[in-house]
Amino acid sequence: MKKYCKVVGLSLLCLLFVSACGAKKQTTMYQLKQDDEYVTVQNVAKEDTLLAQTITTTIQYETMGVKTKSKAEKLLNSSKELYSNKQGVNYSIVFNEKEATETIELDLKEISHEDVKTLPLISLPDGDLNSASEKVNGEKLINLGFKKKTK
Repeated sequence: MKKYCKVVGLSLLCLLFVSACGAKKQTTMYQLKQDDEYVTVQNVAKEDTLLAQTITTTIQYETMGVKTKSKAEKLLNSSKELYSNKQGVNYSIVFNEKEATETIELDLKEISHEDVKTLPLISLPDGDLNSASEKVNGEKLINLGFKKKTK
């Protein structure tokens, strides 16, 4: 009987371990194209809890009102300063011949609530970031004109 209880106990323990590790991260993409600007938002969630977001924006220099790479760099320098030295934020920008591609990676579990208030990002979820819903955020993006990308 004791041996039977040990086997059942170990089986239940293994089942609990496997089910706890079973929830996987899902990635959902949203895209917006307006004029010469192209924005992609990638949401990473576990179950429905939004964990991270990557916003990639490609914009033509002409749309910004400049004609050269060096003028675009000067114009967008303030963006680098705005996003640098913030916990949970990774910012990069690449200047190509006729366009700039800006990438902002946000770890919603690491970024501070004070920093969230200062970032001009329409894609951020409303309310508490620790319990942000991917579904609700996706609906917000769709209402802003984004299209959900299917695989």
